[in-house]
Amino acid sequence: MSEHEVRDAGGGHTPSLGLSWEGRPSPLLIAAAGVVDVLEIVPDCLQGSDGAVNSHLLAQVDEVAPDTAVTYHGIGLSIGSADRWNEHYLRLLDAVMTWRMPRWHSEHLGFTHVEGSFLGTMPALPTTPEALDLVLTRAEQIQDAYGVEFMLEHVASPLPRPDGMPASTFLNEVSAGTGSRMLLDLHNLECDADNGFVDLEEFMDGLDWDRVGEIHVAGGVWQDGWHLDVHSGPVAPSTSRLLDVALERATNLDLVVYEVLATSVPNLGVPAVLDELRTLRDRLDRTGAAA
Repeated sequence: MSEHEVRDAGGGHTPSLGLSWEGRPSPLLIAAAGVVDVLEIVPDCLQGSDGAVNSHLLAQVDEVAPDTAVTYHGIGLSIGSADRWNEHYLRLLDAVMTWRMPRWHSEHLGFTHVEGSFLGTMPALPTTPEALDLVLTRAEQIQDAYGVEFMLEHVASPLPRPDGMPASTFLNEVSAGTGSRMLLDLHNLECDADNGFVDLEEFMDGLDWDRVGEIHVAGGVWQDGWHLDVHSGPVAPSTSRLLDVALERATNLDLVVYEVLATSVPNLGVPAVLDELRTLRDRLDRTGAAA
């Protein structure tokens, strides 16, 4: 496929299995290297005290997983900031792109900075025509700069957002406008549905599933009546059921990633993470065999 065209995966295609990687802990990388096909590296989490990418963490990946494919999944670009995006994130992206070229890279349809100040959270981008125009202009610049597919992900946020087009329509328009596939986070979708921001059935029916290239699953938490997208636990049965539906519909899907925060791994345990990965592997293999 060309850099910016949705491709046809064809019959019998089994998506790759990935794990999010934030640079730590080392035992997880060592254990997962022989289990996953892809490491989805978060450039923001690889920063050293000087703000640059920690080369020792990249060297560790080279030592433990020299032949494992990578993707990059940013959290700090702030593509939806009205004034400007976060240039510091692009310097991190430049560094990892120089280290290894990824299958593709991705970011969130949200914003983390306002007038250069970090918000400490990531509100969802309003699904308005103005926001769409802003994203498409900036995504074109990103694609021209790096020459690889650039997927964008729907953000879950308990913060109110202006009325706009349905979330599925907005994602469809972003994908069509950029020519890249989209990243669909099923746990994000559940959070927004549980918090009253998305009608789950309408979203699933309205999404252009041929444009879904990557899927995320994770386990979150409930707090004060809100379902929060905190990647701290195993995949819930409800998320697994959504994944089953998505695997049937997403004809161009190439990757399913289990997301877990590095800070949550000590409590969750490396064996539990591996159990999640093996469960996902079995599900993906069954999907490929049935196609």
